[in-house]
Amino acid sequence: MPFLKYLDYMAGKRGIVLAAAGILLVAALVLAYYSLFVWPHDARVVDPAPSGLPPGSIVYEGGYVVMPASEANLTPEQMAQADTGGADRAVSFWELPLWIQLYALPGLIVGVIAAAAAGVFVVRRSRKIDNANKLGAYTYITDNPGCTAPEVARGRGLNIGTARYHIQRLQNEGRIVLQKIGKYTRIFVNSHTYNDREKLIASHLRSDSSRKILGAIMDTPGISNQKLSDMLGMEKSLVFRYMQKLLDDGIVTCEWEGKNKLYYISQGAKEPLIRLMPRNYQCPGLMKE
Repeated sequence: MPFLKYLDYMAGKRGIVLAAAGILLVAALVLAYYSLFVWPHDARVVDPAPSGLPPGSIVYEGGYVVMPASEANLTPEQMAQADTGGADRAVSFWELPLWIQLYALPGLIVGVIAAAAAGVFVVRRSRKIDNANKLGAYTYITDNPGCTAPEVARGRGLNIGTARYHIQRLQNEGRIVLQKIGKYTRIFVNSHTYNDREKLIASHLRSDSSRKILGAIMDTPGISNQKLSDMLGMEKSLVFRYMQKLLDDGIVTCEWEGKNKLYYISQGAKEPLIRLMPRNYQCPGLMKE
């Protein structure tokens, strides 16, 4: 919205806002002084009214008295002419005497200034929260290459709509890249950070089962499918299914020993796995420095 954009712009111009507010306040005080003490207006009311007058009577300077119409203070002829039906019509603000309008002007100016200041505060606070959420999403993506939008949302405590909004902003800024790998759209920091093979490895590491299997193979090169099943407490058929994906993507290799198929990490995959593997799953002999 244009008004919000204006407030957002003015939020970064605090000195201008304060100067404008000061000028408006001074103008309001000058107008109030002239309206009360310089410009002529109707006679002032004497307060309190002298005793002996009916309740509700108003006495103006100069002796002019206004009393409520009642049988107690009017003759029968006057009562016959009195109009007790209420106001003849509503009077708009612009029909009031000038001094009354000017008397109300300072309050109006102060109200406008207060509303503008509140708008600037709301925009600045909203922008601060928005930037914090975007930075949090970027940090999570940096620490978790190959994550998905729902993972960002869970990891940062955001709803999925907010997470997708900040992911889109980061993508528009060229800070991240989205890539469809398998069934999921994976998120990485800008495209110069990871090559296609590293992105593929990172996507496998986002799966708990794949990560556990790869960690076990790194710790125990040459492990068999049966031993993986026993070590990880997974069904042998499930281990086989994950191993088939890892073999197809060239992340692991296998050798036959009799009837057993033994698994190893592919030579070209060792370094990316060491770099991308969560620390808790690294092989003790291959820890990061």
